[in-house]
Amino acid sequence: MNLNKFSKENIATAFYIIYILLSGLCYELFLGDAKTPNMGVLLLYVLIPVSLIYFMVHLVKQIYGNQSYVKCLLIHGVAWLSVAVILSTFAK
Repeated sequence: MNLNKFSKENIATAFYIIYILLSGLCYELFLGDAKTPNMGVLLLYVLIPVSLIYFMVHLVKQIYGNQSYVKCLLIHGVAWLSVAVILSTFAK
Protein backbone atom coordinates (compact mmCIF):
# COMPACT_ATOMS: atom_id res chain seq x y z
CA MET A 1 0.00 0.00 0.00
CA ASN A 2 1.46 3.29 -1.10
CA LEU A 3 0.82 5.94 1.56
CA ASN A 4 2.32 8.71 -0.60
CA LYS A 5 -1.04 9.32 -2.27
CA PHE A 6 -2.61 10.28 1.09
CA SER A 7 -1.84 13.57 2.80
CA LYS A 8 -0.24 13.57 6.24
CA GLU A 9 -3.38 15.18 7.69
CA ASN A 10 -5.58 12.42 6.28
CA ILE A 11 -3.32 9.74 7.73
CA ALA A 12 -3.35 11.37 11.19
CA THR A 13 -7.14 11.79 11.09
CA ALA A 14 -7.66 8.22 9.89
CA PHE A 15 -5.39 6.90 12.64
CA TYR A 16 -7.47 8.53 15.37
CA ILE A 17 -10.83 7.67 13.78
CA ILE A 18 -9.92 4.02 13.29
CA TYR A 19 -8.38 3.74 16.75
CA ILE A 20 -11.36 5.32 18.53
CA LEU A 21 -13.85 3.24 16.50
CA LEU A 22 -11.87 0.09 17.33
CA SER A 23 -11.94 1.08 21.00
CA GLY A 24 -15.70 1.63 20.83
CA LEU A 25 -16.19 -1.73 19.15
CA CYS A 26 -14.10 -3.48 21.81
CA TYR A 27 -16.06 -1.63 24.50
CA GLU A 28 -19.32 -3.01 23.13
CA LEU A 29 -18.05 -6.55 22.50
CA PHE A 30 -16.16 -7.26 25.74
CA LEU A 31 -17.76 -7.20 29.17
CA GLY A 32 -16.53 -5.07 32.03
CA ASP A 33 -17.75 -3.24 35.09
CA ALA A 34 -16.73 -0.30 37.28
CA LYS A 35 -13.90 -2.21 38.98
CA THR A 36 -12.52 -4.00 35.92
CA PRO A 37 -12.65 -1.92 32.75
CA ASN A 38 -13.01 -3.76 29.50
CA MET A 39 -10.76 -3.84 26.46
CA GLY A 40 -12.23 -0.67 24.88
CA VAL A 41 -11.42 1.51 27.89
CA LEU A 42 -7.98 -0.06 28.10
CA LEU A 43 -7.34 0.78 24.44
CA LEU A 44 -8.28 4.41 25.09
CA TYR A 45 -5.77 4.56 27.95
CA VAL A 46 -3.09 3.00 25.71
CA LEU A 47 -3.88 5.66 23.10
CA ILE A 48 -2.35 8.31 25.36
CA PRO A 49 1.31 7.17 25.11
CA VAL A 50 0.89 6.05 21.49
CA SER A 51 -0.48 9.43 20.44
CA LEU A 52 2.19 11.28 22.43
CA ILE A 53 4.87 9.45 20.45
CA TYR A 54 3.01 10.20 17.20
CA PHE A 55 2.74 13.87 18.26
CA MET A 56 6.46 14.05 19.05
CA VAL A 57 7.31 12.65 15.60
CA HIS A 58 5.21 15.35 13.97
CA LEU A 59 6.66 18.02 16.25
CA VAL A 60 10.23 17.04 15.35
CA LYS A 61 9.32 17.06 11.65
CA GLN A 62 7.75 20.51 12.10
CA ILE A 63 10.83 21.91 13.81
CA TYR A 64 13.57 20.29 11.73
CA GLY A 65 11.79 19.47 8.46
CA ASN A 66 10.90 21.56 5.48
CA GLN A 67 7.15 20.81 5.51
CA SER A 68 4.48 22.28 7.74
CA TYR A 69 2.88 19.92 10.25
CA VAL A 70 0.74 22.52 12.02
CA LYS A 71 -2.53 20.92 10.87
CA CYS A 72 -1.35 17.53 12.13
CA LEU A 73 -0.47 19.04 15.50
CA LEU A 74 -3.97 20.56 15.68
CA ILE A 75 -5.49 17.17 14.81
CA HIS A 76 -3.59 15.66 17.74
CA GLY A 77 -4.97 18.34 20.07
CA VAL A 78 -8.56 17.77 18.95
CA ALA A 79 -8.14 14.00 19.29
CA TRP A 80 -6.72 14.35 22.82
CA LEU A 81 -9.62 16.59 23.80
CA SER A 82 -12.14 14.09 22.47
CA VAL A 83 -10.43 11.17 24.25
CA ALA A 84 -10.39 13.18 27.50
CA VAL A 85 -14.12 13.81 27.15
CA ILE A 86 -14.79 10.14 26.39
CA LEU A 87 -12.69 8.92 29.33
CA SER A 88 -14.27 11.43 31.71
CA THR A 89 -17.67 9.88 31.01
CA PHE A 90 -16.34 6.52 32.23
CA ALA A 91 -15.12 8.05 35.48
CA LYS A 92 -18.63 9.12 36.49
